[in-house]
Amino acid sequence: MSSMPFAVQHRVMVAKLLNETAPQLAEKLRQIRFASTATINLAYRRSDISHKLDGFGFVVPFIEKRSVIACTFSSIKLQGRAPEDHVLLRAFVGGALQPEMLSLDDDEITRRVEEDLQQLLGITGKPLWVEGSRWMNSMPQYEVGHLDRVAEIENAVAQLPGLVLAGNSYRGAGIPDCIRSGEAAAQSLIGVNQP
Repeated sequence: MSSMPFAVQHRVMVAKLLNETAPQLAEKLRQIRFASTATINLAYRRSDISHKLDGFGFVVPFIEKRSVIACTFSSIKLQGRAPEDHVLLRAFVGGALQPEMLSLDDDEITRRVEEDLQQLLGITGKPLWVEGSRWMNSMPQYEVGHLDRVAEIENAVAQLPGLVLAGNSYRGAGIPDCIRSGEAAAQSLIGVNQP
């Protein structure tokens, strides 16, 4: 599995760049905590899965003590992700509640994910293909007070013309949230540069 720590690097880099010009803003950015996760993509023959897959996936409550914290039925959610009669699943491990999972080697993470999915989805065959990625410090933790901190960050950024921030650190971690954040940042910059 490869490591792609873009989100935390972005946040840390921005905080470093602002240390001298806006130290209070830099400190607020550093206060946003991040958790690490890994995603494991697995391809199966549809005939090897007894579950109906009648949804887009599932979340596993922490009390269940599983290695998998969630699973998306990628080829159900997004058509064209797998050939006909096949299924692509994406499992998530780690997170804020199970950070120790990321200290395991790739083979052990994969073994645990396969075992959980076999039990939860009635999978009888081995995956045809497996690919995983580690996302170190990439999931912002929206802790109590997060929105107040974000408001303070946004107020401080507003005092620095030409600076905008975008990404999953502020008001949503999903892809649509990040797109919305990027579009708003671009619109803000266009407004600054227009006469």
